[in-house]
Amino acid sequence: MKKAQYKKGHFIGIGMAIGIPIGMPIGLAIGNIALGPAMGLPIGLLIGFILEHKYNSHPIESSDKEVKIRRRVLWITFISGLALIILLIGWHLHVFH
Repeated sequence: MKKAQYKKGHFIGIGMAIGIPIGMPIGLAIGNIALGPAMGLPIGLLIGFILEHKYNSHPIESSDKEVKIRRRVLWITFISGLALIILLIGWHLHVFH
């Protein structure tokens, strides 16, 4: 029987999707719902890392085109997030009326 192959990082994403909901009850229990997903994310990363090494020991490598697209999306997301943070800080400090 042939073992299924997945792209590199496949199980890391699944682990993050598992970890964030695991953190929600933790956040509710400590009285800070926003802190829960932040605590669940490392748990999910650990789960994903373990699954990645167990079930995806020989991952399918991404093509050059996929790597370029991923980098472009990462930069756009980073710049958009940074702009949003700057706008929110400015709005909070009443720089923008």
